[in-house]
Amino acid sequence: MARKLTTIFAADIAQYSQHVEDDEIATLAHLANLRQSMDAIIRAHEGSIANTAGDSVIAVFDSAVEAVLAAIEIQAAHKHYNETVPMAQRLKYRIGINIGDVTVQQNGDVLGGGVNIAARLESIAQPGGICVSESVFEQVDRKLPTDLKRIGEHYVKNLAKPIRVYAISDSEEGLLALSRRKTIGFIRKPVFLATLAVLTVVALGASVYVLTQQRTPEWAQRAYKKDESVQGKSEKEILAKFDLVTQGYLGQSRYLVIRTWGASMPALLDLAAGLKGHLVTITSPEENQFVYDLTLKEPGYWVVQDVGGQPQSSGPMIGLMQDDGAAEPANGWHWVDGEPLSFTAWAPYQPGNSGGHQNYAQFRADGREPKPTWDDIDPAQDSVVIEIEVTQIGQRAKR
Repeated sequence: MARKLTTIFAADIAQYSQHVEDDEIATLAHLANLRQSMDAIIRAHEGSIANTAGDSVIAVFDSAVEAVLAAIEIQAAHKHYNETVPMAQRLKYRIGINIGDVTVQQNGDVLGGGVNIAARLESIAQPGGICVSESVFEQVDRKLPTDLKRIGEHYVKNLAKPIRVYAISDSEEGLLALSRRKTIGFIRKPVFLATLAVLTVVALGASVYVLTQQRTPEWAQRAYKKDESVQGKSEKEILAKFDLVTQGYLGQSRYLVIRTWGASMPALLDLAAGLKGHLVTITSPEENQFVYDLTLKEPGYWVVQDVGGQPQSSGPMIGLMQDDGAAEPANGWHWVDGEPLSFTAWAPYQPGNSGGHQNYAQFRADGREPKPTWDDIDPAQDSVVIEIEVTQIGQRAKR
């Protein structure tokens, strides 16, 4: 098996399983058409497809510039194709690009940390969008006037430090057009540039808007599917599904901090019930500090995001919920187990309800440094704290 440093391109379709469940025949037909254009564009940019599985594609490129141009062109072509497809049947690829070391298998597949990071970048991207690592940004930034926007720092499985993530931006359409003209020498078939000039910016605009304007983008829910209930499984079986779990005890409660890589609130409630507990309910300054300290015991539960051009540190979800239709911003809040709100640790000016009705809460702080403060959020984030009572009758007994 050979090893090499290369540019890895990872792509898959957002909510593909749901599309197959809704209309398998139409989904497979559209997938074939999208793959036909994708494969041709990858070859035109001197890339080669390494791994495929269902809707997922891993390709490798010698040039980071070519990989980014291929990704832009693919999303533009797919946008054009989807204009002729009924809304419910439209398939949208997410694409992540990274430069890293890979192992080339005998069958041509590539494996390794570089591939894992590309796949994580792909999962961060908005459907129809593109995210790249800092190593790719540095290469593209020096060689092309393409505009990419930094969207935050994200943790990747098996990496102690977060990676800096960039997304294709629509803020300077002229720069993108200029990049296409200047890179014509890199491309074997210049006809593809005409497609880029017409369609690229529209296809990718939504990606950066969602990533930079919303506190928690909708795609954070994708890690769980609706049929993945953990009920009936042992605690060992449940926790084995997660790559990072931290445990602690206070009084007669046991606490588990779990990195979920994104989950809907129903999925988190199902997870807590399967563990015979509930999302943490915090009723005193001492408990709040204990839980906060537990989230910092191991790296990976906090993520730094760029929100409106300013960094914010986002931590795990807690069990604080707001009634639907409650008067905003501070009314109707209660703990998930029905306990009234006797203690709060809202960050300054929170709950703020930016961007709409936000019914849940998490640890969050302005800036790059975590703090034991809360913020309202909707939907769920990438980690959660679950509390399990150890008293026989299940009553709370906290210090």
